Amino acid sequence: MADVSVRLRDIDEDNWMDVALLTTMKEGGPKVVETFIASNALSMVQASYEETWITKAVYCGKKAVGFAMYGYNEEYDFYEISRLMIDYNHQNKGFGRITLKLVIEDMADKFDCDEIYLFVNKDNEKAKRMYESVGFEFTGQYNDHDEIYSISLEGNDG
Repeated sequence: MADVSVRLRDIDEDNWMDVALLTTMKEGGPKVVETFIASNALSMVQASYEETWITKAVYCGKKAVGFAMYGYNEEYDFYEISRLMIDYNHQNKGFGRITLKLVIEDMADKFDCDEIYLFVNKDNEKAKRMYESVGFEFTGQYNDHDEIYSISLEGNDG
């Protein structure tokens, strides 16, 4: 089980490289587009030009273990968790679920939204199980190879 000291932290000049080098790829070394998600570096660049996104490093203690990007998706006109990743070396320790709850809590605090959406690759069964365990449900809609999930913030305990 993940350490309870898991938290979201701003990305800044002291930690951006650590975050950029995190990867979900077993064979190591981040790619611009990984198996199920864009790289953290690409996401940070995207967020610097599309100002509706928030990027956060995921820390456990003093170590960066993951990355999250979330905010307002102008194209779809909804609030979205666009990226959530845990480095390959730190997966299967509960960090993903804890991070997901922290992101939902931060979005509920920062935005006037009743619902949060996310896209998940139809083949990423592990991620779908995690999202569903927190309360996300498949909407029945697709975007290319991604299924669209949502969670209502009204009455959600996580």
